[in-house]
Amino acid sequence: MVTEIAEQYLKIIYNLTEEGGVAKTSDIAKAMDVAPASATEMMQKLAKQGHLKHEKYHGANLTPKGLKIARQVTRKHRLLERFLNDLCGIRGRARHAQACKMEHVLTDEAERQLCRMLNRPSECPHGKLIPKCDRGIACEKCTNETVLLLDLGEGDVGTVSHLASKDRDELCRILAMGFVPGSEVKVEKKVPMGGPIIVSLKGTKIALAREIGGVLHMVRA
Repeated sequence: MVTEIAEQYLKIIYNLTEEGGVAKTSDIAKAMDVAPASATEMMQKLAKQGHLKHEKYHGANLTPKGLKIARQVTRKHRLLERFLNDLCGIRGRARHAQACKMEHVLTDEAERQLCRMLNRPSECPHGKLIPKCDRGIACEKCTNETVLLLDLGEGDVGTVSHLASKDRDELCRILAMGFVPGSEVKVEKKVPMGGPIIVSLKGTKIALAREIGGVLHMVRA
C-alpha cells in the first residue's frame, strides 16, 4: 500500500517530467514545500520500493511501477479540478488544494463515474492533459455500459452511474434531489403522453420530468 505522501511525491515527479527530462531534487522539494534533504530521503525510500530511479545530485525518473501510480493519481487530481471548477465554481489555489485532498480517497469506480459525468474531458482547467484511464477500453464503450433512466421500464431498478449535462445549475439541482452516483432508483410508473417518470429513491416517490430522465445514466440492477 502506497501512502498519501508517497503518492504526492510520485505525482509531483510525474508533473515535472511530463514533457521529458528528469525531476531535480530542488524542484521536487519546492513543489512539496520541504527541505531538499527531506525530499532526497523520501526519493531514496521510493527508489528502494521500485517506484523511481534516483541519482544523487542529478534527479529522479519514475519506473513503470511508479509511473502507473503517478498517472492514476494525476488523472484523479485533474478530473477533480475539472469538477470543482466547472460544477462548484471553485478557482485558484483553493481548487488545487481541495483536489489534492480528494485525489487520495477517490475510488477507481468513483473516478470512472466522475469522468462520465464530466463528459470525458481531455484537459484540466490549466490546459494540461488528463491521463487516460487504464481500463483498456474505448471511452465510448465505457459510456455505453450504462442506460438512460428514460429507457428503463416500469418496475426496473438501477444504480445512478453519472449525470450527463453541461448545465451546471441543472446538475446541481438533480444532485440536490438525491440522485448522486451510487444511489438505487426504481421506476414505479411512466406517465404516458410525455408525462413524468415516477421513481422511488431512498423510500420516497419522486415525479421526474422526462428531460431529467434523459440526463441520468444508470447501471441496471
